[in-house]
Amino acid sequence: MRLEPEADRELWIWTAMNGLTHLLNAALHEARLTREVDSFHSQVEGLYCVPDRANGLLVDAMHAPGDVMHLGRPPIPAPLPGAIMRAGAALKVLEDLRVPYVRGDDPVPSGAADQWLKAYAECITQLSNLLGTQLEIET
Repeated sequence: MRLEPEADRELWIWTAMNGLTHLLNAALHEARLTREVDSFHSQVEGLYCVPDRANGLLVDAMHAPGDVMHLGRPPIPAPLPGAIMRAGAALKVLEDLRVPYVRGDDPVPSGAADQWLKAYAECITQLSNLLGTQLEIET
């Protein structure tokens, strides 16, 4: 089954944001702007959860940016390539949908989903070009 942006808006927005954030992190790691480490970001800047795989636990750790939660959270202390900036702007379009359409129940304006799909495709295009791969975009 395929999610439709308007009919399944909460799931579509959330999964699009989640997938694009993973792609953004891959691009940031590839560009050597963040560290590829075995940890998970938290809501606290600089605080990560590091798995203790031997004991099945998560341990708190502070370290330089690994995976980001959003572009700019945590800040990256280096200039960002244009492709990452454009992808971040496109991703922000989708992130800004959380409050009205995922957490809230605002009605979706006519044609709004076309803008969401355009932002989704732009983010994928920019990041896949930076990664040197072509990802198929289904809209």
